[in-house]
Amino acid sequence: MSTITLYNEQPVTATAVPNIFIDEYMTQANGEYVKIYLYLLRSINRLEYSFSLSQIADHFDCTERDILRALKYWEKLRLFRLEYDDSRNLSGIRFVTDALTAGTSVLTDDQPTDTSNRFIRAAAGCSSSVSADHLKEFCEKEDVRELVFIAEQYLHRTLNQGDLNMLFFWYDELGFSTELIEFLIENSVARGHTSLHYMQKIAEDYAARGIHTAEEARELSSQTSAVYFAVMKSFGIRGRNLIPSEMNYLRAWSGKLGFSVEMISEACSRTIQTIHEPSFGYANSILEKWHKQGIRTMDEVKKADDAFSRAQRPKKAANGSAAAPNRFINFKQRDNDYDEIQTILVQNSLQ
Repeated sequence: MSTITLYNEQPVTATAVPNIFIDEYMTQANGEYVKIYLYLLRSINRLEYSFSLSQIADHFDCTERDILRALKYWEKLRLFRLEYDDSRNLSGIRFVTDALTAGTSVLTDDQPTDTSNRFIRAAAGCSSSVSADHLKEFCEKEDVRELVFIAEQYLHRTLNQGDLNMLFFWYDELGFSTELIEFLIENSVARGHTSLHYMQKIAEDYAARGIHTAEEARELSSQTSAVYFAVMKSFGIRGRNLIPSEMNYLRAWSGKLGFSVEMISEACSRTIQTIHEPSFGYANSILEKWHKQGIRTMDEVKKADDAFSRAQRPKKAANGSAAAPNRFINFKQRDNDYDEIQTILVQNSLQ
């Protein structure tokens, strides 16, 4: 595992977070990405700070791939410059201050509204590794211009630079087609979520599952919808949508753990039977236990329940006639021959 060195050309004695980062960059970024940025910002109090990807992944209880994705995201926005050794292993991270000191203002009504020009400015501001010619070629694509127009129609607002940066990240870094990005936005808005931060979570889930086409996303959405309504019914939730943290559970149950709708519904029903209220955490503990035990079907659940019931029954004596211990009979029964005892007592009395 290679060691990565974090450089700071201007040492500081306190962690100062630029206002523009809070006002513009942080509002559009994934929360995990923000935590990693702030952690590295805190670490540059020393002139040089070395660490490995595995160390920082352990610190945040995530994977090295998650850390790399966050670093590349900030590089796209020109806040980091990543350096690599001859073997293409990440060897250095440099903070770039130009974007923060120069400012990145969102578009206002008096600024040009041409979609192509706005996307060129956004793309130029979010990637230091892509040539200007490449950016120009990219932004002149008809499907990209159409994508920005459609996104604005769904969101009912003009996209600002942070929004465009995120679209570019999905297209360029995650490798999504314009059709997939359009479906992502459309499906999120249909579910009542217009935040690009929410959509970023979905985009990361798509990337983790290897989804790169709209058709694959529709199939996943269909499966997710079945789980969604099954959970809502089992938990008796009405009058509201599931929040992002609850949706994360659903994606983990059907994706990472690979459970069917029937098994997920059963775990939710058992949660209600046990604690008499909906709890995603409690249902998650049931499903994780089944996952560890290799239980995948309802037949296997029934067998596990029967085995547990048998283990809880009082054990009978070898002859099957011993009474079960209770608060009245809690001592070991004796097998004495009382006729023999009486004979002995009589003989002793005659002596």
